[in-house]
Amino acid sequence: MDAIERIIEKINEDVEKKIKMFEEEANEKIEKIKIDEHARWEHKKEKIERERDRDLESIKSLIISHANLEGKRELMAAREEIMNKVIEIVKREARNSEKYLEYIATRVKDAKSVFGEEFVVVCIPEDKGKVDNIVKSLAPKATVEMGEVKHGGIIAKDINGIKSVDYSIDALVERKINEIRKIMLNKLFEGEYA
Repeated sequence: MDAIERIIEKINEDVEKKIKMFEEEANEKIEKIKIDEHARWEHKKEKIERERDRDLESIKSLIISHANLEGKRELMAAREEIMNKVIEIVKREARNSEKYLEYIATRVKDAKSVFGEEFVVVCIPEDKGKVDNIVKSLAPKATVEMGEVKHGGIIAKDINGIKSVDYSIDALVERKINEIRKIMLNKLFEGEYA
C-alpha cells in the first residue's frame, strides 16, 4: 500500500471512529432525553392523579354532604308530619278528656271577667247541654247558642256580637303550640329538635 492509500485508510478509520463516537453521543443524548421525558411524564401523571384524587374526594364529600342534608330534610319532614297528625288527634280527642268540662268552666269565668254578666257563649251542638249547665251555674245572665266551634270549646262574645274571644280547642292548641311541640319532641323523638 502506498502512502496515499494509508492516509485514506487512516482518514476512513478516523472518520469511522468519529461517526461511531457521534453515534454513541447521539444515542446517549437520546437515552437521556427519553429518561428525562419519562421522569417528566411520571411527575405530570402523579400530579394529575393527585388532582383527580382530590377532585374525586371533593365530589364524594359533596355527594355525602348532600345525601346527609337530604336525609335530615326528609327526617324533619317526617317528624313534622307526625307532629301535625298528633296535634290533629289532640284537637279531635280533647272533648273526651276528663278536664274538658273544667276547661269550659274556666273559660266561662274568663268570659265573665271580660264581658261582665251578660254575654253570649257559642258551642257545638254536641256540647249544648253541658255548656248550658256550666253557664247557668257560673254566669246566669249569659246565653248559650249553637254554632261552629271547630273541635269543641267555646267562643264568647258580647251581647252585640261586636267583640269576641275564641276559647275553642283550636285556639287553645294554637296558643300553646310551642309547648305542645316541645313536649312531643321530648316524648316522640327523645329531645331531638325537628
